[in-house]
Amino acid sequence: MEAFLLHAQEKEALELAGLIRIPSGTMLPDEWMGRVVIHWGAAHDELPGVPSLQPLKAVVRAQKRTRREELLRLHGIKTMISHTEREVRPTFTHKFKVAVFHLQALAVYEKKEPLLVAEPTILNQKNKHRDSAYREVAPELASFHVRRASREAVKAIYALGLDYGLVTVGVIPSGHTLVLDVDPVPKLNGRLTQLFAEAIDRYDAALTKELLRKERAMLGSDPEFLLLSPQGKVVYADRFLTRDGAVGCDAIVLSGHRLILPLAELRPQPSADPRELARNLHHTMQLAARAIPDESLAWLSGGMPVRGYPLGGHIHFSRCWLNGHLLRALDNYLALPLILIEGDTTRDRRPRYGYLGDFRRKSYGGFEYRPLPSWMQSPDITRGVFALASLIADNYWLLPWRPLQEPDVQSAYYRGDKQALKPVVARLWHELSQLKAYGLYASMLDRLRARIETMEPWNEREDIRKAWKIAPYHRKEAIEPQFML
Repeated sequence: MEAFLLHAQEKEALELAGLIRIPSGTMLPDEWMGRVVIHWGAAHDELPGVPSLQPLKAVVRAQKRTRREELLRLHGIKTMISHTEREVRPTFTHKFKVAVFHLQALAVYEKKEPLLVAEPTILNQKNKHRDSAYREVAPELASFHVRRASREAVKAIYALGLDYGLVTVGVIPSGHTLVLDVDPVPKLNGRLTQLFAEAIDRYDAALTKELLRKERAMLGSDPEFLLLSPQGKVVYADRFLTRDGAVGCDAIVLSGHRLILPLAELRPQPSADPRELARNLHHTMQLAARAIPDESLAWLSGGMPVRGYPLGGHIHFSRCWLNGHLLRALDNYLALPLILIEGDTTRDRRPRYGYLGDFRRKSYGGFEYRPLPSWMQSPDITRGVFALASLIADNYWLLPWRPLQEPDVQSAYYRGDKQALKPVVARLWHELSQLKAYGLYASMLDRLRARIETMEPWNEREDIRKAWKIAPYHRKEAIEPQFML
């Protein structure tokens, strides 16, 4: 067993301790040889240097409503305060209380009566009369609003630096969701105590398995690019591509749920080797050149080369465990350094796109990491991103620093403040360079590091085919060194 439940003898903590398999107590035993401490409540001391769930600083911050809502809005999450700044206090068609533990909604309780104000967030047996209108929703009966409330609750918990809590979400008549409250020290009834206990034990079992993992994480990707005519008009990718295959088109959902297919997307064969993944990506570019015969169309990458068309450079991971420790390592050691070389328009996609911790579980058992813009400006940047993603996925337990837990660093990330982030990135990269595994990909990583240190931004209006030597910019008589990997 690798986890320990640390508490101050709160009623809920003692009830949890009676149900879980992992050890628990008010002090960490001297002989404990585990890896992660799970904090319950905020009445005990933090343990510096020990990986944890539910950092106490984040708990205290989340309990202050004004500070909490500032952080949620920074991440693009709508709250009651942000809504009432623009209009009168809203009514609700639905309200939900969502219990979250470690990236998963454990239970959703729904109330359909419209109310003017948020209900209290305490869900316990003593206050049954007050919350009697809330009913648990069976997973198989989850509606669109239930699923959306669950996603917003998980997102809110992560955005606040928490790992669990009880989130109250309201749905207004327009269909938009507002996060009304987040309780990082929830009062539990019998049902929730059982669910949290089971989740804690699942976490410990998955943690134990992950710490024994020897195989390297498998990487995939699906970066997007935009087609631009010589007249500066966007040409929709579905004119040339279907939605399926190694080269396809991807959608943007407009207001009113109208769907368009303007984006081209590359889906190279996955690999555990970043070099091979880069070669596979180059191969899909060549396929795309054959599928898009109009060579006058520029291929644009980045974050938002044309206003209203956000692009992503999603990276897929499998053969490793999706967990908050890995997600936060990717945010800090991958997404944060790339800010220093992004183009001026890249920041325009945040926070609706590119928000920290954005992930999507996939049917093949892995997950997609979604905060990154499309990083195809050059082979050096792409290979560096792949190498960095691989290094982090296989060594994140050795990368403990989390500067993005600090609100000022989060704010600098979202506004793209390169000068504020430069010293932070320098320290992050120093930690990366100390890893023994850094030498596996040193040449690729050092090229990316050199580019990051210059803070030279990529040009989102430059045709990426030039850097990749894709027709009509290819040279048949030469083999470019960057592809001899």
